Amino acid sequence: APLKPLQFIKLPVGSIQPEGWLRKYLELQRDGLTGHLGEISAWLEKNDNAWLTAGGQHGWEEVPYWLKGYGNLAYILNDPKMIAETKVWLEGVFKSVQPDGYFGPVNERDGRRELWANMIMLWCMQSYYEYSGDQRVIDLMTNYFKWQLTVDDSKFLRDYWENSRGGDNLWSVYWLYNITGDSFLLELAEKIHRCTADWTVDSRLPNWHNVNVAQCFREPATYYMLSGDSAHLAASYNVHALIRRCFGQVPGGMFGADENARMGCIDPRQGTETCGFVEEMASDELMMRITGDPMWAEQCENVAFNSYPAAVMPDFRALRYITSPNQVLSDAQNHNPGIDNGGPFLAMNPFSSRCCQHNHAQGWPYYTEHLVMATPDNGLVAALYGACQVKAKVGNGKEIVLKETTHYPFEETIAFTVDTKENVNFPF
Repeated sequence: APLKPLQFIKLPVGSIQPEGWLRKYLELQRDGLTGHLGEISAWLEKNDNAWLTAGGQHGWEEVPYWLKGYGNLAYILNDPKMIAETKVWLEGVFKSVQPDGYFGPVNERDGRRELWANMIMLWCMQSYYEYSGDQRVIDLMTNYFKWQLTVDDSKFLRDYWENSRGGDNLWSVYWLYNITGDSFLLELAEKIHRCTADWTVDSRLPNWHNVNVAQCFREPATYYMLSGDSAHLAASYNVHALIRRCFGQVPGGMFGADENARMGCIDPRQGTETCGFVEEMASDELMMRITGDPMWAEQCENVAFNSYPAAVMPDFRALRYITSPNQVLSDAQNHNPGIDNGGPFLAMNPFSSRCCQHNHAQGWPYYTEHLVMATPDNGLVAALYGACQVKAKVGNGKEIVLKETTHYPFEETIAFTVDTKENVNFPF
């Protein structure tokens, strides 16, 4: 096959039912900011929203950022009200498709259509397809990617965010290719890598923005699945190590870049955005799937358990924009230039920033989806630890229920029970 196989394969959303503290966390998200953000976020206001109405006056990354976590939370908890709300937004996306294949709000700069917000929405679409099997997702993505292939390189992935984060687009192309096998998608994959910022450099990154580094270091490893060049895989390991060698000699798995990493600002008072935490977790989960390397599970757990919880209130009703390992202040003062970004960014605030306010939602749902994954030899792997029940087909296609019982990370005892109607052999 043209693409190298994933070492671990994510099960369809909803296959894993979390239990214990993790389920409680997800329920707190549902009852807190994630589940009720539409009631307070100006960016989720439905009236004149360009994600729902052609020509709407507002609509960019905020809706898909939120929906990425909200929708998956809905599917995992099988919450009818949340699923219905998710469909409202997705139906708006389906209705927005243009004859040339482009979808979503039409945001143009210098004659170029903006691509970044659509990258996020494509991930929402993939989760919806896993849940529903709706063929419209495949049609939308196929036509959109055909349009992308027609865009001249000089106008493709040129703006700052989309240029940095083209790897998210690349991953979606692979996802579709593994379903349809359409050969044009591999040509598009080459184009995306060619036009994306170069994250293969040894020491000088394209930029030092905390979310970009956390999100984009995986792009070369993603491209490695097509190129087969081990240097691309090594580049992702290098960027991950470089940012921590220079700015990350602190507990919690992250690095100091409070908006951007700056020379000399290396002590534990420097922080990271909440967006940075959840994007690092997502990158670690993808790197784990690409490589099978348990290092990425360790890294994901480090951020999930030791950094991300400090960025949100225990009831998930407020969050902080910037959180640092040694943070003794939680106020609404401007701490620039101590932190890079000027503003009241150390305070817990349900309205905190148009990005993190929405993007925080993906953290625990995505973590839950990666607790147990399939392996190419028709087995299962418990990749991240957490109490759960998993329905999956293993071996020669027999369905089992795997139950994982644990209070991890508060204790290190983990018990697995396999429930099967008949004898079955499978790697675990």
